[in-house]
Amino acid sequence: MADSSSKGADNSQAGFSAEMAQARQRLHAVSNMALQQFEQAVNAYQSNDRRQAQQVLNQLQRAQDFEVVMDDHCLDMLSHTSSDRDLRLVLALLKAISDIEQICNQNVQIAQQALLNSANTPTAKQMTAIATLAEPVGRMLALALTALQQQSAVLAEQAISLAATVNRCYGAILRSNLTDNSDRAAQVDTALGVNWAARALERIAEHSTNLAQQAIFMSRVSSGQSSRVELQPRRPR
Repeated sequence: MADSSSKGADNSQAGFSAEMAQARQRLHAVSNMALQQFEQAVNAYQSNDRRQAQQVLNQLQRAQDFEVVMDDHCLDMLSHTSSDRDLRLVLALLKAISDIEQICNQNVQIAQQALLNSANTPTAKQMTAIATLAEPVGRMLALALTALQQQSAVLAEQAISLAATVNRCYGAILRSNLTDNSDRAAQVDTALGVNWAARALERIAEHSTNLAQQAIFMSRVSSGQSSRVELQPRRPR
C-alpha cells in the first residue's frame, strides 16, 4: 500500500514537472512578444511611424489569447500540485501572466498616442523626455522578464533598482508639461498626449516591478529558502 501511494505521488510530481516545463516555454514566448511589442510601440511613438503603431494594436488580441491559454494551463497544473511549494509556484505564475498582459495593454496605449501625434505633434523637448523615460523602463522590463524566466533574484533586484530612475523621469515630464504649457492653451492637447504616453511607460515599470517580485518569490520557493515572501503592494490596474 505504501509503495502504491509513493508511486502515485511520484507520478503526480512528474506530471506537474512536465506541465511546469511547458508553462515556462509559453512564458518565454509571451515574454518575448511583450518586449518586442514594447520596443515597437516606443519606436513608433518616437519616429511617428503609424504603420508600426498599428502593428502593436493588432497584436493585442494575441496577448489576450496568451493569457487565456496560460490561465487554463495553470488551472490544469493545480490538479497535479502535490505540495504547498507547487501551489505557490502556480499562483506566482498566474500573477506574472496577468502583469505581462497588462504590459501589453500599456504598449497599446503608447501606440495609440503615436497615432494621435500626427494631429498634436510633441516638441523636440517632449520627445527627448519620453526617450529618457523609455530607456530605463525598457531595461527594467527586459531584466524583469529574464529574471522571471530564469527565476533569478539577482536580475530581479537589478530591475527593481531602476524604479527610482523611472519615477524621477516620470515626475520631470509631468512638472515640465505643467510649467511649459500653463499659459498656452493651444498646447494643452499635446501635453496631455505626452503625459498619457509617460503614464503608460510608468505603469509598465510598475508591472515590471511586480514581475521582478514574482521572480524573487519563485526563486526562493524553488530553492527551498522560504515558502513565503513579502511582496510590495500591487497597484490597481
